[in-house]
Amino acid sequence: MRTRLRSFPIQRKLRLVILATCTAALCVASSALFALQFYFFQRDFRRDLVAVGEIVATNSTAVLKFADDQAARENLASLKAKPHITGSALVLKDGTVLASVGRVTIPGAGEANPPLGFHNQGDDIVYVQPILLDGERLGTLILHADYSRQANKLHRLYASILVAVLSISFLVAVFVSWKLERVILDPIQNLAETARHIMANHDYSVRATKVVDDEVGTFTDSFNSMLDQIQTRDTALLHEIAERKRAEEELQRAQSQLIDASRQAGMAEVATGVLHNVGNVLNSVNVSATLIAERLGQSRTANLARAAAMLRDKNGQLADFLANDPKGQLLPAYLADLSQHLENERLEARAEIDLLTRNIEHIKDIVAMQQTYARVSGLSEVLPVESLIEDALQLNMDSFTRHRITVVREYDTVPPVSVDKHKALQILVNLLRNSKHAMDDSEPHEKRLTLKIRQQNDNAVAIIVTDTGVGIAAENLTRIFSHGFTTRKDGHGFGLHSAALAAQQMGGRLLASSDGPGRGATFTFELPLAAPASAS
Repeated sequence: MRTRLRSFPIQRKLRLVILATCTAALCVASSALFALQFYFFQRDFRRDLVAVGEIVATNSTAVLKFADDQAARENLASLKAKPHITGSALVLKDGTVLASVGRVTIPGAGEANPPLGFHNQGDDIVYVQPILLDGERLGTLILHADYSRQANKLHRLYASILVAVLSISFLVAVFVSWKLERVILDPIQNLAETARHIMANHDYSVRATKVVDDEVGTFTDSFNSMLDQIQTRDTALLHEIAERKRAEEELQRAQSQLIDASRQAGMAEVATGVLHNVGNVLNSVNVSATLIAERLGQSRTANLARAAAMLRDKNGQLADFLANDPKGQLLPAYLADLSQHLENERLEARAEIDLLTRNIEHIKDIVAMQQTYARVSGLSEVLPVESLIEDALQLNMDSFTRHRITVVREYDTVPPVSVDKHKALQILVNLLRNSKHAMDDSEPHEKRLTLKIRQQNDNAVAIIVTDTGVGIAAENLTRIFSHGFTTRKDGHGFGLHSAALAAQQMGGRLLASSDGPGRGATFTFELPLAAPASAS
């Protein structure tokens, strides 16, 4: 199910989130309101019986004192104004029923003094009110009320209101989600349409329209800047063939700068958001564009033009030229070779353009994942440990592939953990990127990253990250999590410090170990197990 949700378009995911959130909130609010109203109804129902009982009891003191059964029936007949009171009775202090009206059940029938207060009789309520005169109990008033019928009416009323509110709210949620889709998705769709147009028409003069000023707007500026560079280089290569060597050297320098930029981008934290992850993919986009420009610059189309000029010069003597002239005899074979070479160039360029399109689609996936984690920041969730590691790997996999890092998974079956998903992901991404940099700095024979899941005890699970990088000196193991401490020349010393604090906030901890410089390092991230579900 989770894989299917990930494959949904962003538009459908956004709509589902809004509708689910609104529906859940309304159901909770409506249920709470229903329970509150039902409580007040029950309380007011009993208060009404008490008030009616006090009035009738006060009016019946003389009736009971003189045992006037006719007057007693008249007093009880006045209760017809209360349709929910289906029966009533006046009982003398010796337990004799003086008068009764309707269906009535007398608690402790035959007793001198029936027990006072409320009594449940099936779905009905029986209220017993004493009748006093100068502190002496003359008798008892019994009121029998039909509670179930009134409650059912209330249930039907509230159910109708609930259905109406949910229906109207659902329509409002659909309208709001439609509005939000346009605000969020239009800029991304504009970028995708621009990329498709470039792929289909090889037209680098088009530009994506900047709709917003957020991360997508910044990416739009970068995308347009990249198109500017591609168009400038393409024009320069087509119109300045004589300066081909200089242009190739510039492209080599640009490629080197892009590689350095990709390494710098890999040091950012998850907190840098969508732009950082999009930047990683954008490096591949720029490399593809550079390769396309290089191949255009190295194209042998000029040779084809010279061959055509040679044929035009021999117009009228073409047969003799091809048959007897040594150059003419070589020309057909040369044209065949040149045709095959140009076809190969076309296929290579098309392959690079397809790769460019796939990278742009990958950018959309990264944006969706980052938004998912941003929404849940600060909330503890019960999650499988493996899913956390795999999400962190997905954010770094492009970088690992470029740097030829082998990932080894050794996962034990462990119970789920209770964590803040955003903080846990931030810690794991930080550890993975530190390992990548450690292996880049040491350039080991084999770059291997080993990820393990182990259950430490009855309360904790450990995620163990082991690399074959530069290792950690013994004197630095006690300082590695200090604020501002770093061994990298371009490091800032904040990542491991903030990761250790975040682990403590979630009830876990972060530990480091190493056998020394050049022998790799191991980081252990401990997380608390989720509390077992209580038996119902």
